[in-house]
Amino acid sequence: MTHHTTINTLQGLVVPVPTPFSKSGAVDFGAFLAQLDWLAECGVKNLLVNGTTGEFFSLLPEEQNQLLAAARENWNGLLVFHTGSPALSQCLESAHAAADIGADFLASLPPFYFSGAPADGLIRWFCELSEASELPLILYNFPKHTGNPLTAAILAQIPHYGMKDSSADLSLVPATPRYFVGGDRKISEACAAGAKGFVSASANIDPLPYLRMEQHQTPENQAAVDAVNARTSGPYAIARIKQALSEIIPGYPSAVRPPLT
Repeated sequence: MTHHTTINTLQGLVVPVPTPFSKSGAVDFGAFLAQLDWLAECGVKNLLVNGTTGEFFSLLPEEQNQLLAAARENWNGLLVFHTGSPALSQCLESAHAAADIGADFLASLPPFYFSGAPADGLIRWFCELSEASELPLILYNFPKHTGNPLTAAILAQIPHYGMKDSSADLSLVPATPRYFVGGDRKISEACAAGAKGFVSASANIDPLPYLRMEQHQTPENQAAVDAVNARTSGPYAIARIKQALSEIIPGYPSAVRPPLT
């Protein structure tokens, strides 16, 4: 199935969905689709599959592709697929699969584990990924986990659609064509600085304040977002999101894969 999107359409709230696991540890596709239905009913339009919140680091490439396929068959909005691997060859394979399955956008972290990689190497790595895929590429800046921050100098040399910035470094807003902030508490500030949208894990459990933020970045709406974020923040954020979803969606399992608890 091919699914084509028009460039310039991704804006506002992007929800990075978790991956539910059954007691046996397998992906629970029924629970996954039940959550997608609920998000659609709430008015969410944009999803990110296989992100940090989706525990991509604990999924096999075939599980990642199966989640994307399930989402594409059941989601009418836009889909961003994150391909996360330190191996460029695996990212290229995932990018081709994502295009075949019908993702609208590709997102990618820099390679991780080898921290402090040379800037030239990071640029080459991303340029190869960008050139190899027909999908618009969203760079994903998360220096805490990758050890390879994306700087303005690096961004300037990579053809890309936009950037999701989990470091919430607003000095990078002008360094990318479309900036998406990955920090709930900075949504108002980021939008005022020119951000095109925001990616929020906490929106999984209550998207409505975030959808209001798309329209009006008022102090009241920011405070409502902060309150939802406070319920899921900290080292157990992903487990807390799943626990909250198990109370909203009947039968949604709260299990996470190790090393999470």
